[in-house]
Amino acid sequence: MKWAEIRVDTTIQAADAVSDAMTENGCGGTSVEGDSPVIVKCYLPVDDRLEERLLSVKEAIARLPEFGLEVGTGEVTVRHAEDQDWAETWKEHFHPIRIGERFVIKPSWEAYEAEPGDRVIELDPGMAFGTGYHPTTQLVLKLMEKRVKPGMTMVDFGTGSGILAIAAARMKASVVVAFDMDEVAVQAARENVVTNDVQEIVEVHRAENPKFVGMQVDLVTANIIADVIMAHAESLANALRVGGTLIASGIIKERQLEVEQSLRNVNFDIVETPTDGEWVAILAKRAR
Repeated sequence: MKWAEIRVDTTIQAADAVSDAMTENGCGGTSVEGDSPVIVKCYLPVDDRLEERLLSVKEAIARLPEFGLEVGTGEVTVRHAEDQDWAETWKEHFHPIRIGERFVIKPSWEAYEAEPGDRVIELDPGMAFGTGYHPTTQLVLKLMEKRVKPGMTMVDFGTGSGILAIAAARMKASVVVAFDMDEVAVQAARENVVTNDVQEIVEVHRAENPKFVGMQVDLVTANIIADVIMAHAESLANALRVGGTLIASGIIKERQLEVEQSLRNVNFDIVETPTDGEWVAILAKRAR
């Protein structure tokens, strides 16, 4: 398959927002290089949607100054690449990382000597979003570390590489239903589930809406974007038992209040809203 490498010249201040614009428009993940300028890169398949996606990325970057972000030149360049180019790029930028007190995310091609008590997740993201490097993923993992208990049941909406689902299995959740609308992500997540030997706990599906799950669980994670969380707020509530927990992320601070209100409208109580830079996660409880 042919891939287009998308490169944006920007600033440290705007790098996260540029990454968000890319992932919202189909990029499985991003890499960030340099400091002046910062180079944010991602890959998109060369298909009939490429032109529309590129236009959307450019429009999103053009709007960032409205939020007080200096984007630098904001120049977007494109080059064609083969699968191997993408794979080697990730290997250059993805190394073991510790998140929270005990999680360690380790790429499948690197060795790591675990310390006592480490929960190691071996990961090959493929084209799927979710390496553990992005603040949105880290916010969710840190919240999960405090909330997931042995025997809990969980749904992971927009699973990407499967990192959150595997993390729940590492904390001895009993059942984890993970799903994503992107077939590439589903394939990557299934492979990572097997690599981490948690296939007896985690099942991965291709789906677009939590309605397909057909049961109520203790915890739902949704590390997506604000618009998707709001659009599916009622389905997220219905997927939880009363008193169950939602951890939503992928939300820029400017959207926090409207996301919180959409959750309150479907009987969630907002419990905790940790932040990391421009990003916020929302931990909420289903009230009734």
